[in-house]
Amino acid sequence: MKATRIGSLVLALLLALSLMAPAMAESGVTLTWVGAGWLQNDKAEKIIAKWNELHPDIAVNYIDMGTVVDTAYLVNLDTMISGGEVVDVTYLTYGDVYSRVINGGALPLDEYIAAAGDDYEAMYGTLSTAMLEYEGQIYGVPYAGNTFKVFYNKDMFEEAGIEIPETWSLDELTEIAQKLTTPDTYGIVFPYTWVDICYAPAMVSGWQPVIQDEEGNILPNFDDEVFKTCLQWAKDLADVYNVSPSIAVMEAESLNRRQALANGDAAMIIDGPYTLVWLQNYMFNDPGDGPLPFTLGAADMPYVTEEGKEVSFNTIAGAFYVPKTAKYPAEAYEFAKFVCNECCEESANYMPIYRDADMEAATTSFMEYTDNNGTLHTDIFELETAIDAVATPYEAHIGYWGYDPALSSYTSLMTTLFTEQYKLFLNGEMDMEDWVAMMQDLGAAEIAAAN
Repeated sequence: MKATRIGSLVLALLLALSLMAPAMAESGVTLTWVGAGWLQNDKAEKIIAKWNELHPDIAVNYIDMGTVVDTAYLVNLDTMISGGEVVDVTYLTYGDVYSRVINGGALPLDEYIAAAGDDYEAMYGTLSTAMLEYEGQIYGVPYAGNTFKVFYNKDMFEEAGIEIPETWSLDELTEIAQKLTTPDTYGIVFPYTWVDICYAPAMVSGWQPVIQDEEGNILPNFDDEVFKTCLQWAKDLADVYNVSPSIAVMEAESLNRRQALANGDAAMIIDGPYTLVWLQNYMFNDPGDGPLPFTLGAADMPYVTEEGKEVSFNTIAGAFYVPKTAKYPAEAYEFAKFVCNECCEESANYMPIYRDADMEAATTSFMEYTDNNGTLHTDIFELETAIDAVATPYEAHIGYWGYDPALSSYTSLMTTLFTEQYKLFLNGEMDMEDWVAMMQDLGAAEIAAAN
């Protein structure tokens, strides 16, 4: 009887182990991937299945802790790691990754990069070595980037006999906008309410919100001529050239730049690649009137100075990193690299940082869309436009001009300050010189308080 009972227990144990087999690798290596939102559209499942085809000896256990990365998610993740729970790999926005790096919550990846024989900068560019390096070591694998583009109505341009240059200056964009402006159509809707775009062309030409002098002092940089030229141009589009609605008009009329483009009320807008995602919903769900009645185009953002002529605006939106509690850091690096380099379509990452990414696969999510009724729409945009929306043909501005991530906390202070005060200039309540003087004083005070 006793032998029978023991045999039954052994059989039950073997059965239990067999049921666990899909989650256990033959070598005993099971990576723990913690994330938020990767269950949506079966992204985690698709990625892990593709990984298992190539690496059947290394299993991946995905733990979903929410649909979005918010404060509660970050607290829970940090609690897990500080409590010693094994987390081999996770994904966060760039700022969240970097704050955990400087707080000692992440492992450097250099030894694993070297062991794999990888040329990190060749794979991800100077943008990544600039943003993900801390005290001489690399701490993350860059997943997705973000850029700004000029989206435009190709039909309007063709009817006017206008061709956008491969690279164009602020003046060239303004001249074209003037030619396309009519009593019923804005030449451009400049998104004043998206404050980052107000100074993005200046960053392409080398401006940074803070600088460090020879004595090591951190200083606000609002009195920089490149920055002032860019901000004055943005204001003049509405107030001098009358090619764009002003920020006051946009706010008073709740004017949506993407809707203005879709409805033919604007020839151009400056926006991010998410514009294409937004337009999909606009076309097929709300209001759901169907495809755009014109061909959409995408062009590079204009530059302020000649030095920025062959520089692309590109920044890291998020990265995978290996927490300090990782059990298998080498395998975690390989998995992170796999997701970032090989799984653009499975993860719906339309702007991979990986320089050799399959951009046709990456932009599949732009080309196909299932509406709320379950109807699949295909070939929504031209492939060329989809790729142009995310392409960065030149070196990213952060890598080109040199970026010190140690200054990122001060940069955040200055961008917050700009957000609080920029309307005083754009609405004409202060002239440029008075506004800049005020910003320099406020910026210096913010930096002093932070120190």
